[in-house]
Amino acid sequence: MRGKPIRLFMWPYQPHFRLRLEMHMNSVLKELRVPDAGAECLLVGAKIPDRENPNSVCVEPEDGKWPLSLFDGLLDVIEVEVANHPLRNVFYSDEPSMRDKPEKIRRDSVRRAVQKALDRYDVDHNVCSFAGGSTRVDDFYVVPVLQLPAELFHRYRPLREPVSDGRVSGHPSLIHAAVWVVVEAALDELARPEPGRFLAGSWRSSQENARRAAEWFMRTPGVAIGDLYSGNRALFERFNLISSMMYEGTKGIGRLLLAKPDGGSVDMFLSFAEPVPFSEPGWSRKVLQVASSEIALVADCEQVFGLGTVAAGVDPWTSQDVFAVEFLDHYHWRLMCGDEVMLVSSYGAPSLPQERFPIHRLLDTYQRLFAEAGEEDVARFLTLFDAAVEQRHGSMLVVARDAELEADRLRGQGTRIEPLKLTPELYCQISRIDGAVMIDPQCICHAIGVILDGHATSECTPSRGARYNSGVRYVGAADSPRLAIVVSDDRMVDVIPTLRPRIKRSAIDVAVADLESSSSEDYHSAIRWLDRHRFYLGQGECHRINAALKRIASEPMEAGEIRMQWVEFSPHPDLDDSYFETEDAGPTSS
Repeated sequence: MRGKPIRLFMWPYQPHFRLRLEMHMNSVLKELRVPDAGAECLLVGAKIPDRENPNSVCVEPEDGKWPLSLFDGLLDVIEVEVANHPLRNVFYSDEPSMRDKPEKIRRDSVRRAVQKALDRYDVDHNVCSFAGGSTRVDDFYVVPVLQLPAELFHRYRPLREPVSDGRVSGHPSLIHAAVWVVVEAALDELARPEPGRFLAGSWRSSQENARRAAEWFMRTPGVAIGDLYSGNRALFERFNLISSMMYEGTKGIGRLLLAKPDGGSVDMFLSFAEPVPFSEPGWSRKVLQVASSEIALVADCEQVFGLGTVAAGVDPWTSQDVFAVEFLDHYHWRLMCGDEVMLVSSYGAPSLPQERFPIHRLLDTYQRLFAEAGEEDVARFLTLFDAAVEQRHGSMLVVARDAELEADRLRGQGTRIEPLKLTPELYCQISRIDGAVMIDPQCICHAIGVILDGHATSECTPSRGARYNSGVRYVGAADSPRLAIVVSDDRMVDVIPTLRPRIKRSAIDVAVADLESSSSEDYHSAIRWLDRHRFYLGQGECHRINAALKRIASEPMEAGEIRMQWVEFSPHPDLDDSYFETEDAGPTSS
């Protein structure tokens, strides 16, 4: 065993680099509509052979979250990986590639060894670790590692691994692609002088990297179906372009199957004498007009062959060699494998499918907005919510305390009705027309087909469509409590507003006390929790936190040590007692 791992700086700016990488990963996932993903980052440094540094393995961060024992014997494992690396039996025709091969093998062996070292940790802590490639920084090969909760991959099921045709590999999910986009950015940064020193200007924005992840992931279907040229096909951009085009004034709605037409997974009903190339988007959009949800276009990554269906007896999720692209609305499509939605694109912005809004959060929001609603009213509202999300078309249900007055004010933009208790069956009927269904907190309906008004806000976005943005404007313009349930055509559900969850005051007390009893060596966990929960902090807690941070900042620093400077804590003007739950209401999420 070649020395014990230590917690020592591999280079001066590694804390900056690690924190930035962690924040960027979470920001990219937020762009993909996975908020609060909880991605974490660690850095592992393995000493470069023949370097004189006395430390064989170094680990950042220093707060002890990842036990040093994870990396005992890492250098020995690296040598085993080098000796058995598959590239050892590969010979290149050019001298420069042969010259670079040993270094390529060693860098990848470091990555493999770090990945293996984390396998047991992943199982024990219900996380998934992704070890990026290694890069030379000073005396070490440095591997950035991103960890995501394993629960994410239960919510968004990935394809079987490996996704490969023997030449190129695909990504099992959009999340996997996002991880590798961020890792690639990290490796680029590590290759720069003094990586991590400069915090701005070198990385792409979160929006750019989310889009880049979608472009990478959309190569996966081609790899899975065995398209020889899949790596060269920009399917994400092609489908965005096709979905944005109108044909004789109508938007494109239909289905396309990505598969080999003679591969056994599809039955062809009609074959074009001349396949339609995706490189001619106008022609591709035209033939989409003849597709439906039952009879789809059949294409590989290059051209459309005709019309067909998934072959009888084929389960696309089992075979994973046929994928469906569903064009849902203008500039709006999604990729599916079987019943699993793998990617959604709306106005060119990629995202993951949204789960049904959690019922406990919906109940909490409804009861906080409409305290006058009784148990029977709440139960009836939940049945209306269920009816809305189970329909095959988009709709909007608006709950307003002043619904009767609003129905009168907006009578020129909707249809007033004689007030009645709304039932799920009746809702399904009246929601077929455009516009919102308006009820009060007792679920009495006052108007149907209402075109909502209101001023644009910063929460409006062109990527979400007119129905969502009208709900945001209408709810945001109100002085009286309002709630909008927006169901998109792809059955994505938004609840507006989404109130911050309630937490326990005792959780804040514990975190503040932990910070006050900490030093510069072990305060990281407490301050990160408090930083995430700034909204819930009153004046007293903010004063105690700022005092503790001032004390920690005054502690002597070791040579080369870097400490984060935290923005001063101050109370949020919107905080009130409604954001705190009773102490017997179960555990507070961290």
